[in-house]
This record gives sequence, structure tokens and C-alpha cells, in this order.
Amino acid sequence: ALLLPATGCYESETAVRYVNKPFLFSFVPPKGWTVTQEATPSCLASVEARQGECRFYVCVSQPPEEFLPTTSDFANCELIKAYVTDTLKGYNVSCRPSTTQGRRSYDAIYLRNVADEAGIVRLQLVRQTFLTRGKLLYTLTTYAFGRSEEELKAATTPCEAEILRTQATFFLHKPGSLDR
Repeated sequence: ALLLPATGCYESETAVRYVNKPFLFSFVPPKGWTVTQEATPSCLASVEARQGECRFYVCVSQPPEEFLPTTSDFANCELIKAYVTDTLKGYNVSCRPSTTQGRRSYDAIYLRNVADEAGIVRLQLVRQTFLTRGKLLYTLTTYAFGRSEEELKAATTPCEAEILRTQATFFLHKPGSLDR
């Protein structure tokens, strides 16, 4: 795989793995999607792959206090539901345990009402996978906007297969493995 710098923007015509060396993760964005990285107040690393309204987003952050502290899938899902409801202002939250690259992760799907710059409120469908490694939380996010659940379904359907393939290529590298 071709290693690319962890900053800036690039467009790919072939399947090229995006590699973030500082936080040791990578993924293969869909062909032709633009990948950008920027600093945000809530993410130590914030990377987005995008084409039109289709988006795949990775945020590396410090986990909230008492986030995924147990080996109980039920307890961890309940904590995720509370976090999404209280902090992210989501509702109709569902959570299920999953596995990402052989590690326990948790998938949450929920709705939010989000106002744009003009104050127009739209419905947002959010799908997130939460994965911890050491003292870091890796959150893989996809989302779509619409005025109704039907619009959300129409917005997510064209992107779904590409996003699922991209998420399946997400990889956490071992420390020192990218130094070669």
C-alpha cells in the first residue's frame, strides 16, 4: 500500500490507502473520493473521505470519562446510549456490540435535529462505531441529512455499499509498524 501524508487533501482514482501515522490508523477510501484532515476542538485527528453528500469520518479523541469501562456489552451499550442522548443530542438510539479488526467495538445508530448556518433544522441520521485502543477512542462516523426519514433513506442508499467497504478496510497499525 502506498503511504500518504497525514495532512492535506488528495483525490484518488485508484484504491489508495490513507495512512495516519501519528494515530496509527488507515483505511481505503472509495475510488474518486476526496480525503481531508483538519484539526478540531474535539478530535486529536479528524479525517473525512467525501464525495458529494456521501461521507466517512474518523475522529481520534480522548474518550469521555467512564466510556466503555466494562466487559459487559449490555452495560457499555447503555453508556453509549446515554452519551449519545446527553452529549450528542441524539434520539431513537440503538446500540449493538460488534468487532472491528478483531477488537470489540460498538455500533450506534441514531437521529439528531441539526440546524444549519441559516437556522434551518434538518434531520440527521448518524451511524457510529466506537473502538478504544489504549487511552484513545476511535469513532468511525457516517451521516446523512434530510427533512424526513424517507429523505434520509434516499440520501444514504447511494453511499451505503462504498461506506461499508471503506469501514471494512479500517485498520489499526501496531506501534512502530509504520516507521519502516
